[in-house]
Amino acid sequence: MVLPSGIVDVVERTHGSSASGLRALLLAGFGILFMAIVATTPGSPYQPLLTPRGQPHGILRDIAVGLHLDRLQGDPLLAIGVVAALVATAGFLLLVREAFRGTVSVRAVVLLVVAAHAVLLLVPLLFSRDVYSYAFYGRIAGIYGGNPYVQTPLDHSSDVLWNFVGPRWVDTPAYYGPLWVSFSALLSKVLPRPIDHVEAYRFVAIAASLSTCGVIVWVVRRLRPERTAFALAAFGANPVVLFYAVASGHNDLLVALAIVSAFALLVIERESAAVAVLTLAVLIKVTALLPLILLLVWCVARRPQGQRRVALLSRVGLSATIGVLFAWPYLQLRDPTLGMFGLAGQTGWLAPPTVVAHAIDVITFHTLGWTVRLGALVLLVWGMWSLGRAVWRRASTGATPATEQAAIWGWALVLLMLLGPILIPWYVVWGLPLVWALPRVPRTTMLAASSMLGVTLWSAEALRYPGAFELNLLVGYLVVVPVLVVLLVLVVGDLRSRIEFGRPLDDRLLTPGVSTLAGEPDDQERVPDPTGDAAGQAGDPPPIGIGAEAL
Repeated sequence: MVLPSGIVDVVERTHGSSASGLRALLLAGFGILFMAIVATTPGSPYQPLLTPRGQPHGILRDIAVGLHLDRLQGDPLLAIGVVAALVATAGFLLLVREAFRGTVSVRAVVLLVVAAHAVLLLVPLLFSRDVYSYAFYGRIAGIYGGNPYVQTPLDHSSDVLWNFVGPRWVDTPAYYGPLWVSFSALLSKVLPRPIDHVEAYRFVAIAASLSTCGVIVWVVRRLRPERTAFALAAFGANPVVLFYAVASGHNDLLVALAIVSAFALLVIERESAAVAVLTLAVLIKVTALLPLILLLVWCVARRPQGQRRVALLSRVGLSATIGVLFAWPYLQLRDPTLGMFGLAGQTGWLAPPTVVAHAIDVITFHTLGWTVRLGALVLLVWGMWSLGRAVWRRASTGATPATEQAAIWGWALVLLMLLGPILIPWYVVWGLPLVWALPRVPRTTMLAASSMLGVTLWSAEALRYPGAFELNLLVGYLVVVPVLVVLLVLVVGDLRSRIEFGRPLDDRLLTPGVSTLAGEPDDQERVPDPTGDAAGQAGDPPPIGIGAEAL
C-alpha cells in the first residue's frame, strides 16, 4: 500500500525533528533555563515579597551565585532579567514556528514541556502576590467565619498573611468565584504557615498546567494530528504560562484546563459534562462565562425545533443549579454578583481600552474617556452576538466541525483579552489551549500578545525599581498598546469578513463541495494555502454533535 506523500510527511515529522527544529528546541530550552536561573538569584526582580521560608534555594540558586549574579543588584540585574525574558520569548517564537511547519516532533516538545515544569519546582514564587490574596480570602471564610465578598484583609489585619498581601488589595473584597473561595477556605484549615499556602497553590498550578497539556495532546491528535506539536508548544513551552502563571500559582490555569477539558468532552459527545465543567470554571473565575454562553447556545440550536425548549431548560438549569450550590453560602445584598462587577471594574496598564480611555480623558479634561470604555463593551457584545449567531446557524443546519467549535470559543477569548479593562500576562492563558484551531489573524494575535506581555513586566515590585518602572510604562504605552490596538482592528475585521461571507471560523480551507455551515468533508483534493494558514491539513475534522448524547 502506497500512502499519499502528504500523509507520509506528517508521519515522518511526528517521529523526529529536523536540524532547524532541533535548534529551536535548544534555544527554547536555553531561554527557559536562563529565566529560571535569573528567577532564583537572590534579590531577583522577578521575585515579589517572599516569606522567610520561601527564599530561593537549591541547585539553580547555587548556579546563579556561582555566576555572581547575586552581586549585580539593582538595575544591572534588572537588565539581565529583561535579556533573559527576551531570549526565552525568542526561543519560544522560533519553536512554535518550527512546530507549526512540522519540523519538530511531538515527543521532543513533550520532553521540553515536562522538563520546564520540573524546573519550576526549583524556583520561588514569581511576579505576583495573588497567592497571598487567595489564601487570605480563604482564611476569612475558613478561619474567621466571615464572608470574603463583604469583608477584606483590612478587617483582619492581625492575620499572619497581612504583611504579604499586595497594597492594592488590602481593602478589596474577593473577586474570585465561590468555588475558588471555598477551595481556599478548605486549604486554610489545614495549612498553618504562609509558605504552605504558597507551595500548595503552586503545586495546583503545575498540576493544572501539565493536565492541560495532556488534554491538548489528546484533543489535537484526534482532530488535527499535524498540529499536535504546535498546540503543545504554544501552551506548555510558553514563558508566560511557565513563569507568569504556573510559577505564580495563578488559578487561571484551572480555568484553561476546564475550557479545554469541556471541549474534549464535546468531542466524545459528553454534552452535560461539558456544561458542568465550564460552569465550574466560571465559579473559579468569571472569564469562562463567554465559552459557557456559546456552549449553551450550541446545545439548544443543535436540537430539532420541538426539543429546544427542553434542552434550554435542562442545560441552563444544570448550570444554574451548580452555580447556586456553590454560591449559596456567600450570597448577600451588598455584593450579589459575588465579585463579578468588581472584577470588571478593575483596570490594567496594558489593556487597550483602559490606556486609550485614559489618553482621551487627559485630552478632554476627563469628559470623554467613558466613550472608549463603552465602545469596547459594545464591540465585545457585538463579537459575542456574531459568534452566537454563527453557532446557532451552523448547529441548526447540521453538525458543527469540531475544530470550528474550538475556534469559536477561541475567538471569544481573544476578544475578551483585547477588549477587557485589564490585561496582565496570565490573562492570555485562557485562550492558548485553543490557539491551534484559530485562523491566522486571531492565532497570530494570541501568540503576539503572549510574547509582548512576556517581555514587558520587568519586575514584580514596581517600587523596587522606580526609574525602570517609568521606562517600562513608556514602552508599554508607546509600543505594546499601539500594536495591540492594530491587532484588535485586524481581529474584528477578520471576524466580520468571515461572518459576512460565511467563511469558516477556524482555519479550514473550503472546496466547492464543502458546505460552509455543516463543514462536511467531500472527496475533492485540497489546495495548500500558500500563507500556511491551513498547512498540512489532509481533510476536514470530524464533526461534533452527531448522534444521541452519551449522558
